[in-house]
Amino acid sequence: MKQINRLWRERSQTYNQEIRKYLRYMLNDHLLFVMIFAIGGGAYYYNNWIDTLDQNFPVSWVMAIILGIIVTISPIQTLLKEADQVFLLPLEHKMANYFRKGIWTSFFTQSYQLLIILAVLMPLYAGVTGEGFQSFFYLFIPLLILKVWNLYIQWFLLKFQEKEFNQLDKIGRLLMNVIFIFLWTAKSSYWLVAAVAVVYVILFIYYWNATKNKLLKWDTLIELEQQRMLLFYRVANLFTDVPKLKGEVRRRKWLDPLLKFVSYGHNSSFQYLFSRTFIRNSEYFGLFCRLTIIAAVFIYFSHNMFVIIGITLLFIYLTGFQMIPLFQKQDNKIWVHLYPVNHSLKKKSFLRLTQVLLLIQTFIFLVILMVKHEWMSGGASFIIGAVFSMFIVQLYIPMRLSKMEKY
Repeated sequence: MKQINRLWRERSQTYNQEIRKYLRYMLNDHLLFVMIFAIGGGAYYYNNWIDTLDQNFPVSWVMAIILGIIVTISPIQTLLKEADQVFLLPLEHKMANYFRKGIWTSFFTQSYQLLIILAVLMPLYAGVTGEGFQSFFYLFIPLLILKVWNLYIQWFLLKFQEKEFNQLDKIGRLLMNVIFIFLWTAKSSYWLVAAVAVVYVILFIYYWNATKNKLLKWDTLIELEQQRMLLFYRVANLFTDVPKLKGEVRRRKWLDPLLKFVSYGHNSSFQYLFSRTFIRNSEYFGLFCRLTIIAAVFIYFSHNMFVIIGITLLFIYLTGFQMIPLFQKQDNKIWVHLYPVNHSLKKKSFLRLTQVLLLIQTFIFLVILMVKHEWMSGGASFIIGAVFSMFIVQLYIPMRLSKMEKY
């Protein structure tokens, strides 16, 4: 029994070390600067938007839908591994305390998410309703209770065999959470709030009795834990290379004509390698497409020239920064080291490809602005973006590559 109690502590320590290892790369000084810039700009325009709203704005429904989704999505951190379904399965009846720690650890982690989302929504709520910020805890405490309830219901659901029932339950819980939060934020009749609260209690008792004698589905628990870690690794992979995450490779034959722009010759070996890797690897090609599409949407709905330039520079930086791991993508293959070419061509080829990608991205932003007939914003953002991309490629990325080569 003591060994089982120690198991959670040991796995938590290993998990926290793994998370901290990648957070060092994700929260570097450069990214923090960009985040501060983005958050500051977003907060400025968010407050200006709130000032344009009146009391007819459906703030209670907006908060109910957003917070309802956050409360309903309640994954449970179990830290289980694939071998556990063999070695720990016989000890399932002794692991109640282990899984209880997992539920409450998930609660404290997800409470921070609720805190941040509610803090973001509070200016909107206060601006429309006229309520002071002292109502924060009036809203936050019931959200914490709802989060605990959803976590335990999610745990009970993991003992049911029917997947269709799980999907129906999630939809039902989402509707219940949205309705309750709406009634609470709109300060509806206490009888209505109490009626929904009674339904919560009845459902909890029902699920608890229905699953009291059911066994856990260990394969499902392990699969969910792997998916949870995979999501974190995918986010971390935006900032650094993650060995545990294998990027999906696709043929993408329709993009082969682009490779004709790579000159055929002895000195173009690395140029072709990097270009082919970028096109086929979903990790980098998908990242480039996602960032470009997100930036294009922001630019399309922005009308201030300085905001457009800021968005352009921000996404050029993010794209260039997150392409850096591509430089070492093929280093584990021995034949790359056997190329009969000067190794200095590797860095030059990589920088050339990165420059082309950033210029293509800048040109796409220009096209978006031309479609909107914003000629001045388009010209300014294209010229400034092109110069900034040259700065990124000629100065910033070589500095990062030098640090990578030292280690």
